[in-house]
Amino acid sequence: MPVRRVASLVPALLLACNSSAPPVPTVGALSSSTGNGPVTMGDVHATLDFTKPGEPVGDLVGWDLGRGTAYAPEGDPLHPEWRTPVMVAAAQALADARPGHGRAPLMRFSDQSDGVGGGDGYHFYRYVEPGHAPAAGDAMATFEYFALMQDADAAPIVVLNFGSGTASEAAAYVTHLNGTDAADVHVAARHHWGQDQPYRQTQFEIGSETYAPWTTGYYAADAPYSYANPAATPGGDPEWHNRPSSSAADYAARALEYVAVVRAVEPEARFWVPLSQSSMDAWGGVEAAVQALTPLLRDPAVAGAAIHQYLLDDARPLGWDDRDDLFFALAGVEAFRPGFARARAALDAVRSDLELVVTEYHLAGAAFRGRFTRGRQAVVGLGVAGMLLFYAQLGVEAACQHAALEFETLDEPDRDPLLEPWYNPFRRGPNGTAAPQASYVATRLVGEHLLERTAPLEFKRQVHQDMSVGTDKISAPLVHAAAFVDPAGEAGTLVALHRDLERSHTLSLDLPPGWTATAAVQWAPPAADHDTLSHPIDVEPTEFAQDGERVQVALPPHSLVALRFTGAAR
Repeated sequence: MPVRRVASLVPALLLACNSSAPPVPTVGALSSSTGNGPVTMGDVHATLDFTKPGEPVGDLVGWDLGRGTAYAPEGDPLHPEWRTPVMVAAAQALADARPGHGRAPLMRFSDQSDGVGGGDGYHFYRYVEPGHAPAAGDAMATFEYFALMQDADAAPIVVLNFGSGTASEAAAYVTHLNGTDAADVHVAARHHWGQDQPYRQTQFEIGSETYAPWTTGYYAADAPYSYANPAATPGGDPEWHNRPSSSAADYAARALEYVAVVRAVEPEARFWVPLSQSSMDAWGGVEAAVQALTPLLRDPAVAGAAIHQYLLDDARPLGWDDRDDLFFALAGVEAFRPGFARARAALDAVRSDLELVVTEYHLAGAAFRGRFTRGRQAVVGLGVAGMLLFYAQLGVEAACQHAALEFETLDEPDRDPLLEPWYNPFRRGPNGTAAPQASYVATRLVGEHLLERTAPLEFKRQVHQDMSVGTDKISAPLVHAAAFVDPAGEAGTLVALHRDLERSHTLSLDLPPGWTATAAVQWAPPAADHDTLSHPIDVEPTEFAQDGERVQVALPPHSLVALRFTGAAR
C-alpha cells in the first residue's frame, strides 16, 4: 500500500499571518470569468504557488469498518442475508469516493479486535473453520470482509488481536490470509470458503487502543479474556500474565513478538502501532509513550504510530465539553495542533521515516451517546472535512473515517453501545439505494481534490475568531484551506472550509504566471445545523472570476468550496 512519508509537521502549505502588507494587484487581460464585477483583493487573500510542489499527500480517503457492519459476497454460504441491495449500493458508493491522486482508498477491519470492557476480541478461525455453522452475532469472516473491501475497491488494513489474542494466533491469521501451503489447516480453511489465491495482505495494526482502560488487554486480573489475566478464558497468554498493556513498555515488548512471528509468515509485512487518542494523554503523555515504545518503533518493519481522533470526545481532556457548539465542530481541530506537533517531533526523534497515521476519526464518538444530537445535520460533514484538511496540513500519512454500514438498528435506542447513527455515511434510499449523508458528501468532495503533493499556500490576509479551550486561548482562522498539485505540475486544486457561521467572505488568490482557474464547486448548507437527512444538499458549481493572475471566489457561511486550476501549456 503506497503510504507516503511527510518529513515535517507543518509544510509550506499553511503559512498564515494577519499583518503582512497586501501584494501589488496583478494586471492583465481577463483570462477566465464566471462571475460579474472586477477581481479585487478579498478580505481573505493568499498566494498559491503550484510551481513549487511541497510534501507528498497521504492516503486520506479511508474507512474504518465499525460495529454493525456485515457484508457478504455473492453466493455467501454463511450469511447470504447480509448481501442486501443497500449494502451493495453502499460498497459501490465507497468505491466511487476516489482520491484525486488515484491511489485506492483505505479500508480498515478491526471489529473490536482487542475486545471492549473486558469482552473477548476477534478470533478469525472461529468464523472460517470448515463446518462453522452460522449463528446470530457472528462477525464477518475473512472472505466476507475482504469481499466488501474488494467491492469498494479499497486497500485493506487488518488489525491483529492484541488484547485477548496471542502472537501465535496472529501468525496463524496471516498464514490464513497469505499462505500457499494447502496442507496447512489455516490455508485449507481459506480454500474451503472459496478463496484459493492468497490475499497478499501486508499492512497490519498491532491492536487497537491498547493504551486505553476500556480495552480488554489493559486489565490484568478482572477482564475474563485478557491475555494478562492468569484466570482468563481460555487461559490468556501465560508468558505475559500480569503484564497488561497499561504499561507501554510491556506492550512494546509483546508487540515485538507479533512482529517477529508475522514477518516469518509474510516477510513484506509492515505494522502500525497504537500511540494515543488525539488528546495525546495515553501512556503518560506522548513523549513518555514514545520513549517506552522506542524498542518497537526502531524495528524497521514498524512503519508508524496510529492516533484515533473523535473530535468532541478527545476535547474533553483538553477542557472542552460543549457538544452543541457548532463553531467548535468546525474549528476545534486547532486545539489539537500542538499535540500532533509533539507526536511528530517525538517520533522523528526515534526515526525520521516513521509515519503518523489516524486509523479512526469522526466528529463524535461513543462517549457522546445520547448527548450528541447533531448526527443528522450538515455540521457532521463540515466537521469531518475540517479534520481531513487538518490532516493534509499536518502531513498525516493515512486516515480512516469510522463508518458503520448498518441500516436496521441504527436509530433504535437499544442498538449496540458502540454504534452511533452518525457513523453511517449513508441512509437507506428508495429501491435499495444508499443515500449519501453529510459525512460522505464532504469526504468525497475533499478526497477528489487530493493530488500527489501539497502546494505552498501563504495567507496575506486572514479572518479569525477567538476560542477558549481549557486555559488556552486560540485564534482560529475562519478560512481553513489546503492546496495540492499533480506530479507534472500541470494541474492544481484548493479546498477551503469556511468556518464563519454568520457572514460570507471573499477569498482571492494570486497564482503563478500561466495558471488558470477552470472550475469551482461548493457544498453550502443553508445552516450548519441544517437537517441533511430530511433535506439533502448537493455539491453545486459556483461562480469564480479571474483577472490576470488573481482569482476571486465568494465563500458562503459554513461552506466547503473547492477550485481546480491548470498550468501553462508545457
